[in-house]
Amino acid sequence: MGFYFDTVVTIVLYGAPEGLLDEIWADCARYEQLLSKTIRGSDVDRINHAGGQPVQVDHETWEILRRAIEVSDSSGHDFSVTIAPLTALWDFTDGTNRMPTDEERMAALPLVNDDLLVLGPDDTVTLPEGMEVDLGGIAKGYIADQIAASIRGRVHGATLNFGGNVYAVGIKPDASPFRVGIRDPQGAENDSIAVVSVSDLSVVTSGIYERYFELNGVRYHHILDPETGISSDSDLASATIISESSMTADAMATACIVMGRDKALEYLAEQGMDGLLITRSGEIVTTAGFEEAYSLVRLK
Repeated sequence: MGFYFDTVVTIVLYGAPEGLLDEIWADCARYEQLLSKTIRGSDVDRINHAGGQPVQVDHETWEILRRAIEVSDSSGHDFSVTIAPLTALWDFTDGTNRMPTDEERMAALPLVNDDLLVLGPDDTVTLPEGMEVDLGGIAKGYIADQIAASIRGRVHGATLNFGGNVYAVGIKPDASPFRVGIRDPQGAENDSIAVVSVSDLSVVTSGIYERYFELNGVRYHHILDPETGISSDSDLASATIISESSMTADAMATACIVMGRDKALEYLAEQGMDGLLITRSGEIVTTAGFEEAYSLVRLK
């Protein structure tokens, strides 16, 4: 168990060679140094403080941004990688319950525009001065994908748990698929509302219960609507997506929360993605064929 990307990371390996776990932790540390918004000298930090000038970054950083822009475009910008100026105005973790004034929020909104993020040749990135990127909604998925690829064929099976991102590699020692619980948005941290069975797939969940505070009877959570700068007020409490690409699932799960149930179901169908959505009232809805494909067991 380790702590990276502001998340408790849990790795379970079956039939692994000696030293593989140390290799995984080294990869996690390298990616954190590369992609963290808060580490001085990281690629993201250099992009955000370049004053509008082009920055040459690691090719992996460039690829993550490329894919982030694709999801932003396909989702109608319900997922935004340039949302950092808005998220900086909120505090969901330190107990201050800080939220922006209307003036602060309105001033930050024009700085959230993925269309202005330019990916150039030779892995260059250009961002207008004052704008910032935050890979918090996609980086964990990318890292899970890369580590899964690096250990596939070297272990009998494994689970890589990056908080809401779980990647099941191979199969369990008894030759059965891995069973992954989907959290009950209205329950405790380890309280599952359903279970799916997967092998060589990622199960990614975004939920409004992850980081939040309540003020004057209103719950404000960390999944902001890029259009308003306020916590999404859609009818969804969580969105779970199953895919070979944890990176894509990571970004799309966030977008689905902002979209709400009906639009999210249409979006996932258009993109050929499998998903399970839980409304604020506790209703479970899935994309076509989901229950049979993943042996869905409803616990409540």
